[in-house]
Amino acid sequence: MDLATPPVTIFTGNLGSGKTEIAINYALNLRKQHQKVYLVDLDIINPYFRTRLARESLEDAGLNVVCPAAEMANADVPALSPAIRGAMQVENGFCVCDVGGDDVGAIALGRFKPFLPSQRYNFYFVVNACRPLTGTVEGIEKMFRSVEDTSRLQASALVNNTNLGAETDADVVIEGLEVVKQAAEKLNLPVAFTTARQEIVPKLKDKGLSNVLPLDFYMLPPW
Repeated sequence: MDLATPPVTIFTGNLGSGKTEIAINYALNLRKQHQKVYLVDLDIINPYFRTRLARESLEDAGLNVVCPAAEMANADVPALSPAIRGAMQVENGFCVCDVGGDDVGAIALGRFKPFLPSQRYNFYFVVNACRPLTGTVEGIEKMFRSVEDTSRLQASALVNNTNLGAETDADVVIEGLEVVKQAAEKLNLPVAFTTARQEIVPKLKDKGLSNVLPLDFYMLPPW
């Protein structure tokens, strides 16, 4: 998949959309091509799936992870690192942001609007069409509008991350893509790409789907 991108790439979406895993995989793929890549944890919503929980392994892989200090790593409060602004303004490098789900999480992102001119970022709204709130075009549009309005940033595209966890197959992904395409058309936006587990990607390519980001999984719940 082509990762030609502006300096800042932002991923958001409702709870359960899979945006955190996508942000991690996107950043790691960028790191294969570029020396300096920051991964920013802007998730103030979900206490279980946050990039900060995999910080050590991600830094071992060459990413610069920006997240709350160790003593605040599990706090369910909006403790935002002052290094976020520096990462977003990085020169000769890239910044990938994992933003908390729903419009509440987008409030944190809105604080950085003055440092994000439109030409400097891509803002992707991640959709899992198997989730209750984003299973229809109307549901996707409602959630999207809420996040965009609250963050005060203009979204660039939708990302199809339709899945049923371990039960996902190529047909599930493609059926979800059709719903996401319809929503994107209504919102007058493109679908940037589709994501899927590594083992599903060849089957998607066999079905003619080429713009796919393969996913490895880094976030596990504490149970």
